[in-house]
Amino acid sequence: MMKTAIIGSGVAALEAAIQIKALKPESEVVMYSREKVRPYRRPALSGMIAEPMNEAQFYIKPETFYQDKGIRLELDHTVTVIQPSEKFLTFADGTAAAFDKLLIATGSRCFLPPVPGIEGENVLSLREFADFERIEKRLEAGVRKIVVIGGGLLGLELAESLLERGCEVVVTEGCPALLPRNLDAEAAAIVEKKLAEVPNLTLRFGVKVQAVEPDGVVLESGKIPAELVMVSAGARANTALAAAAGIRCNRGIAVDDRMRTSAPDIFAAGDCAEVDGVCYGLFNAAKMMGQAAGRNIAGEEACFRPESYPARLAVFGLKLFSAGCFDTPQAETSYDPETGNFRKLFRDDSGRLAGCILMGDLRESLKLQAEIDSSR
Repeated sequence: MMKTAIIGSGVAALEAAIQIKALKPESEVVMYSREKVRPYRRPALSGMIAEPMNEAQFYIKPETFYQDKGIRLELDHTVTVIQPSEKFLTFADGTAAAFDKLLIATGSRCFLPPVPGIEGENVLSLREFADFERIEKRLEAGVRKIVVIGGGLLGLELAESLLERGCEVVVTEGCPALLPRNLDAEAAAIVEKKLAEVPNLTLRFGVKVQAVEPDGVVLESGKIPAELVMVSAGARANTALAAAAGIRCNRGIAVDDRMRTSAPDIFAAGDCAEVDGVCYGLFNAAKMMGQAAGRNIAGEEACFRPESYPARLAVFGLKLFSAGCFDTPQAETSYDPETGNFRKLFRDDSGRLAGCILMGDLRESLKLQAEIDSSR
C-alpha cells in the first residue's frame, strides 16, 4: 500500500490529500503539521483580530472530515530532516517515519526588513494561528498604539482590524503610492483620498524604516511612537528543509507544472513552490497546485495552469477588485464621485482586455476576469 507523507497543513496540503484519497482510497495519507490546529483559512486571520469567527467559518473542514476520508492528521509534528534516497522523515522529537511519496507544502514566512531591532519583543507578524494568539495577548493587555510596516493588501486588512479594536494605527510603506501591484496611479489616488478620512489611521508612503526601538519606529524624518510593531512586508518561501535535503531551490522549491521537484517521488506545492520562476504566494494558486500535486502523486497526469489571480480588498468601506496587466496602450475609465464606483479597463494593441480595476460595484468582476484569462 502506497504511503504519501505531506509536510504542512495549509490549503495546498489539504487539497492534495483529498485528491489522493479520492483517486487511491486504499492508500495511506499522513499530513504532518508543526501547527497545533487543524487546517484553517489563513486569509481569515487578520479579520479575526476584529471579530471572532466560528469554527465552521475558520476551519477548512470539520474535525470529523479527516477520519471519514481516511486522512491521518498529525499535529505538532515538526519535520527537521528529509532523506530523499532513504525516503525517511525525521521529526524534532527524534522519531522518524517512512514514505513512498512526499509532498512538501511548508508554505512561507513573513519577510522581516533587515533593520536594527526588527526581531525585538515588540515586533510581531501575522502568518499563522500562533501569531494571532500572540497578538491577541498584547491587545488584551492594553496595547493601543501600533505601527504596521507594509501597506499592501494584508497590511491594510490588518490595520482595519486593529482600528476596530480601538487602536491608533500608523501604516508605513516604502513604495511612494498605494498598492502599486494592484492599482494604477489614478485608482490609487482615489483610494488614498478615501483612506485619509479614516479616524485614527495615518498612512506614510515612500518612507524607509531605519530601525525599530522598544518604544517606536525610526524613519528618516523622525520617530513614530508605538507600543507594538506589526510587520506585513511580504513573504518568503520556506525552502530550508528542501534545500538541506539537496532538492533544487531558487526563491522557492523548483517544480515543473506537475509539481515534481528535482528528487524522485517528491513534490512541492503552495507558497513554498516555484513554478517557471514564479512564487505565487496566493490562496487560490496554492489550492490549484495542491490539486495538481495530489492527482500526480496518485498516478494521474495533471498540470498546474496559472490564472490571472485577481486581488480583492474590502476595507474601510471600500470594495476593490483588480486583475491582469495595467501597462497597456489603451485604457477606458469611468468614475462617479457620488457613488464611489470606479471602472477602468486596460486593452492591448489588438483591443483585447488585458487588465481591469473596479471599485464599489464589483458585479462585473467574474466576467472581466474570465475575459482576461481567455486572452492570455
